[in-house]
Amino acid sequence: MSVETMHGRAVKTHRSDIDGLRAVAILGVLAFHFGLGGVTGGYGGVDVFFVISGFLIAGIIKSELEAGTFSLTHFYVRRIRRILPALTVCLAATTLAAAFILFPRDFQNYGRSLLAAALSLSNFYFSVRNGYFDGAATEKPLLHTWSLAVEEQFYIVFPVALILLFKLARKSVLSVLAAIAALSLAYSSFSVARSPDPAFFSTLGRVWELGTGTLLAFAALPLASRRWAIEAEAGAGVLLIAFGYFFYDDNTLFPGLAALPLCFGAALIIHSGMSPQKSFVARLLSSPPMVGIGLISYSIYLWHWPLLVLCQYRFPDVFGADAPHATAARMGLAIASLGLGALSWRFIEEPFRRSGGILTKTVFGAGASAVLAIAATSAVVIGRPNWLHRWPAAIDAMQFRRTVSGRVLGLKREPEWPHDTYRVGNEGSTPDTVLWGDSFAQALIPGFITYYKKTGKGAVIAANPGCPPLPSVTFYGRSPGANCKPRNNAIFKAVAARGIRRVILVARWEGFASAVVRDGDGNPAVYTKHGNADGAVFASTLEDVVRRLAAQDKDVVILGPVPIHRFDVGPTMARHIAWGLPLPPELALQEFTQNQRLVLPVLARLATIPHVRVVYPHLSLCDGKTCRYSDDGKPMYSDAGHLSPNGVATLSQMFDELFNGAAKSEPPVALQP
Repeated sequence: MSVETMHGRAVKTHRSDIDGLRAVAILGVLAFHFGLGGVTGGYGGVDVFFVISGFLIAGIIKSELEAGTFSLTHFYVRRIRRILPALTVCLAATTLAAAFILFPRDFQNYGRSLLAAALSLSNFYFSVRNGYFDGAATEKPLLHTWSLAVEEQFYIVFPVALILLFKLARKSVLSVLAAIAALSLAYSSFSVARSPDPAFFSTLGRVWELGTGTLLAFAALPLASRRWAIEAEAGAGVLLIAFGYFFYDDNTLFPGLAALPLCFGAALIIHSGMSPQKSFVARLLSSPPMVGIGLISYSIYLWHWPLLVLCQYRFPDVFGADAPHATAARMGLAIASLGLGALSWRFIEEPFRRSGGILTKTVFGAGASAVLAIAATSAVVIGRPNWLHRWPAAIDAMQFRRTVSGRVLGLKREPEWPHDTYRVGNEGSTPDTVLWGDSFAQALIPGFITYYKKTGKGAVIAANPGCPPLPSVTFYGRSPGANCKPRNNAIFKAVAARGIRRVILVARWEGFASAVVRDGDGNPAVYTKHGNADGAVFASTLEDVVRRLAAQDKDVVILGPVPIHRFDVGPTMARHIAWGLPLPPELALQEFTQNQRLVLPVLARLATIPHVRVVYPHLSLCDGKTCRYSDDGKPMYSDAGHLSPNGVATLSQMFDELFNGAAKSEPPVALQP
């Protein structure tokens, strides 16, 4: 038998070892999401799935194109029957459960993600929200649908592209596919270093993973013939996947080059299994337990994440990461996910996949109807999140966003300033004050609006999430960090040119104090959101911008740190009202000062510079022992650290101090460096 014949049979025939590899992929994902077994890089199981999908889909299309039997219509019918029934049922059940569990704001956001899932655009939707590894991810029941969207987008484009290649460049198909995969890998490596969150969800940055499987289906590698070579190839594949599973974590810049071990590991296992002689790994993967889990892996993937998110949301004291028996509780959820996956496979997936007699028109019509029904449901959820279940008025009053931009608050754009700069004040007057900072500055906008209405004193709002007012710092590997430096420098120039008299600097200082370091050229830079720097580079960087502003005779006002709590205040208080869950203790003042140990001495020193003042909001938020997070039963924070409109309202006297040029605010004795 020729090598080509063996390769063709290996691609076209059902392979139990690939079912077992699916089990490896889904078990990695489960272990990571449920925090089991130290599998800190188990999210790479999705990459293993991508390689498998690329191999199987390309193999089917290639064999049918070569036989002259390929039909786009039949291909999409198979995809609809394979993907949509189980997904539709899962989305319907999740929506019903979410209506009674999620609070209105979160349910409204869920509706938006539901629409994205229906349109196969989840990866784009989540790429502009908080990242995959962000704590807020545990409140997004449909976050996992990003990978389904990537595959569905691939299914739309790839068959058409392959048809064209077969017609126009048949002899160059393999070369073209390899070039596309190489370009995709290069794009992924470049983008993950600059904007990791969008890069993680990018279809363009994932094409090479699907392309790895595609190249295998097109016989890009010769088959091994000797037993030892087959065993070595399969064993190397296992080791590469294990490396990714156990040595990566949520701080790994991913995918990019970091995805190579996982994808190549999967490719080596698939490729070794094409040989007539089965390796020990192939026999192990072909065992009934592995095959059984692999067969239901799609349904397990669909159900496991909504189950975990909704249980954590409703019972954080049981399933939360810090709960006393979280491991045992999450193990129970993992087992339940396997059970739900088995039921979904048996009663939804299999009946629809085997319903070959259904007319093509019926399949397309049913698919379109399902998508339209999901989209219509999402519109209702977005527009009327209380329609199915009404929460008490006290909970409704807590449904504010973490921060709200000037545009959403109806402020006018400030001309001749960088994009997303707004004005508090009427168009007939020119504000002499600018608020410059990150999302912690953005959270203060309602207070500036209130102060303007009371005093007539307006301000230019130059607040951008993730961008502290440090114009000399270059941000790598952060989103939206790529735009921070040019934006900050443009703001600095505008401050000098627009007659600004007062500059108020606001940021989450302690986060950047531990993150700002020197790059290879000795310039200040930030590579990750959280680091372990000693604060020296941050101190010199902040002092640099403060002295440059003061040298222009600007009144520089630095807003000191706001206490950061260990939990999301708004949702925690809502859970207390809704379900009687206990409220956590207030943050101790001593813990606050310890958390700010890199910042407070720097601010105290900067306050000695002429034209520079430091205002400490914690003096209004804390007493002699603790820092409160509620005022008269209302949350003062929208999450753990961003002040809510209620919290900002408690700082009314602070705004007088910001605007009126009061004497320098000295930190209390307890905070002196």
